[in-house]
Amino acid sequence: MSRRQASEASPASVVILGADAVLAALPATSVQLAHACRALGYDMAFPATWGDELVAEGCLRFLEAHELDAAILSSCPHVVDRLTRAGSELLPHMIALAAPPVAAARYLRAAFAHRDLRITYVGACPAADDPSIDARLEPSEFLDALGERGIVLADLPEFFDAVLPPDRRRYWSLPGGAPSADRLAAQDPRRALVELDGEEFLVDLAQRLLTRQHALIDVSLAAGCACAGSVRGARATLIALEPPRAAGPVLDPGITVDLRPPDTTPQVIEAGRAEVEPPEHSAMPNAARAATVAAPPAIRDAGARAIPRAFAAHRALAKRRERAPLVYPPTTYSTRPRPRTPTGPVIPLSTDRPGFAPPPLVPAPPPLPGKMRTAPPDHSPASPTVC
Repeated sequence: MSRRQASEASPASVVILGADAVLAALPATSVQLAHACRALGYDMAFPATWGDELVAEGCLRFLEAHELDAAILSSCPHVVDRLTRAGSELLPHMIALAAPPVAAARYLRAAFAHRDLRITYVGACPAADDPSIDARLEPSEFLDALGERGIVLADLPEFFDAVLPPDRRRYWSLPGGAPSADRLAAQDPRRALVELDGEEFLVDLAQRLLTRQHALIDVSLAAGCACAGSVRGARATLIALEPPRAAGPVLDPGITVDLRPPDTTPQVIEAGRAEVEPPEHSAMPNAARAATVAAPPAIRDAGARAIPRAFAAHRALAKRRERAPLVYPPTTYSTRPRPRTPTGPVIPLSTDRPGFAPPPLVPAPPPLPGKMRTAPPDHSPASPTVC
């Protein structure tokens, strides 16, 4: 969106539709949602994909300026809380950026700097409690407001008439702000994009950090990021609902946006990064401050390399299972030991009655020869008949 277009259409009250709001309004389309926002009194509705684009571009700039083997995108407060809950071992690998809704709101304020905007965000992202956002609505509250006004999404048009809509295409990003695999490969062909999901994602994450895998790791789905589509399969649904990808950047590159995380982000991120980076690496998007709190020491192996505590606990549990004896369930057939490799069919024996013993074999007397057979005493041989 250029500055000329921003000056021609200068909305005073705008709304940013989050990814979870789009999913909650299904089967209504994004165009119908934009018409519903105008019916509620907003001058214009902007997609949260603009924030994803800004975060993805800032992440690529950070990777280009810093040498990190395994990097973790940490733009969601849920991701920051989950990775720093047990300690600060993962802080040197984290790329701390502003959340997509905050980045989109800062971009709008820079684009419409000549107007006093009132920005409302519709979504469940906790980072929306930022000074750049004036009001916030949950998706359910937004749908209830439509019902109270008698606005039916299915009755709204599915196209724009005499209104220039904001571009909803993507170039840099995926839902949640992670760079796409194509854009990441274009900058660094050796770096892979790894998306972790599931309850045991911390173990997989620790394994990749120990092996120093050259990758950008996205754990937003596993941490419950609403902007990325925390429900299983929601990210693929969001991508399917969006228009085809753009051939170039969608946003105006001349507008500078501050992508530093808000002040509500825990200060341990900045303190942990200051311990491993020199002061000259304080350029955008992460500005490192002086460390005032020392990070707790990490567990170290024989090679003096830090091991995350989650992986160390998992490895200790695996060793205890190896040393534990195997306990077999008791048999219900017999107390006699059975051979491991039976040569014939195995017949279960019962212990409540004696075993069966066949009777001894008695040999039968041999038959008499035919010449030694005797006739009965009252038998007289018949004389031969002569013809």
